[in-house]
Amino acid sequence: MAPVPQFSAEGAQDAVDPRAITASLQNRERLREIAALRLTEPDVQHMLQDICGEASAAMGVPIGLVTIVLDEAQHFAAHHGLGGWLEEAGGTPSEWSFCRYTVATKAAFVVNDAQTNPLVQDSPLVSQDGLRCYAGMPLVSSRGHALGSLCVAGVEAKAFTDAELATLKRYAAEAMRRIETRRVELLP
Repeated sequence: MAPVPQFSAEGAQDAVDPRAITASLQNRERLREIAALRLTEPDVQHMLQDICGEASAAMGVPIGLVTIVLDEAQHFAAHHGLGGWLEEAGGTPSEWSFCRYTVATKAAFVVNDAQTNPLVQDSPLVSQDGLRCYAGMPLVSSRGHALGSLCVAGVEAKAFTDAELATLKRYAAEAMRRIETRRVELLP
């Protein structure tokens, strides 16, 4: 099995241009597509909830999410394993988001140990909430826009295998298939 192409967070801080990430998140066409798909509406959670739980279980970590990354915020469209303020808030500021890297690069983003990773170690999700590992696959629409991520996370460091990442990619493809099906249903 071929490895899933990914943007590795390990030691990659020098290759990340914060302006490019910001520009990607602020891309108007991408934001228009998110708005047209109405991905922040409550019915989206019911459509994607099972994928979050299945991905979490398959990857052996407690949290599974479908995130929609806007220019200034990350919205949890569906989730499994969240609690406390994160579940109540339903999202985070985009600058805290690991998923912003997935969206900006349109590639898998993997963090084996967030406490030692310079890209994310200062995020309150790490320093206050104890997030340690993350693997995210981009949700790229049929129009070529990265809308967000299907991701899994945990509170212990973990090295994700190529097989696990391939599984996560299949779950992301299913999430995107459901989103595209919903697009057809939303058309007048």
